[in-house]
Amino acid sequence: QLETRGSQLLGRELRVGQVQFSPHTLTLTLRELSMASASGDAPQLQVERLFVDLDARSLLRLAPVIAALEIDAPRLQLARLADGRYDIDDLLQRFAPQPEAQPSEPARFALFNLRVVGGEVSLDDRPVGRTHELRRIVLDLPFLSNLPDDLQVKVEPRLAFELNGSAFDNHGRSTPFAEGRASEFDIRFDALDLAPMWAYLPATLPVQPRGGRLSAELKLHFEQPQGELRDMQVQPPGDAPLLAWQSLRVQLADLRPLQRSVVLDNVELDGLVLHLRRDAEGRFELERLAGAALPAGPAPAPAPTSAAAPAWQLQLGLLAVNGVALSVQPKQVV
Repeated sequence: QLETRGSQLLGRELRVGQVQFSPHTLTLTLRELSMASASGDAPQLQVERLFVDLDARSLLRLAPVIAALEIDAPRLQLARLADGRYDIDDLLQRFAPQPEAQPSEPARFALFNLRVVGGEVSLDDRPVGRTHELRRIVLDLPFLSNLPDDLQVKVEPRLAFELNGSAFDNHGRSTPFAEGRASEFDIRFDALDLAPMWAYLPATLPVQPRGGRLSAELKLHFEQPQGELRDMQVQPPGDAPLLAWQSLRVQLADLRPLQRSVVLDNVELDGLVLHLRRDAEGRFELERLAGAALPAGPAPAPAPTSAAAPAWQLQLGLLAVNGVALSVQPKQVV
């Protein structure tokens, strides 16, 4: 059933050498697991052993609680066929979310003791005639859960591998489902061979680099901040309020001031009240305030510079405005 249903789900041939299941301990072991390539002439994914230890608390939590997940010697063969095309495009299309599908809450789960040992990934980049090898993959993740009472738990994952012969060792500390998602990672790599990377540079460059090895020890810290401004009013001096709101929440995704780039996940504005008033000349107050803010007379010529500064770039994922009230006051008669 696993081979039959799995092959139908993937659209690829799925093979399993051995299946062992213990109903008393709720453990499942799969050996010699393989998935064929799109052409079917060779396996694209092979796993020597997959071990799953399901915790009985899954029944109480009404969500999967996995006490251990061990993956031994996974081997993945990938190929880039052309710009933007890979030999797994059929799988990506098969499992892509449908545009008409309604958004749903993320599935709840808890995973303890994830360990991947001896992993290998090979990427055959055919357009540039390069093969990239990822070897000796080791991934240790002691705990990961998005159940409500586990959101504040800090995890310390480790990821180590060799990329094209250069060793990488990464340690992290993260609360991936807590508010803010504060995380910190220690990244170390030694003598990374840069020669394969130069093939991706444009051929029109006036000079072309050759060779090079890079070593580094980095400590990265990031957090997804969120701010809120409540019960705010904006009004001209000595006049009635022009606009007000109950709550303004901004969630920042990325800020790069040197590159003049701001990316916001979402902006939510609740209880917005806007007063539009017209003066005796028929102009809205917003027009008058905007005119007062502009400098009088022609703008001075800018000083000559070697290069114009790039404009700020702003990206916004979601804008939500709720509970808007608009008040329009007719023309004032003097």
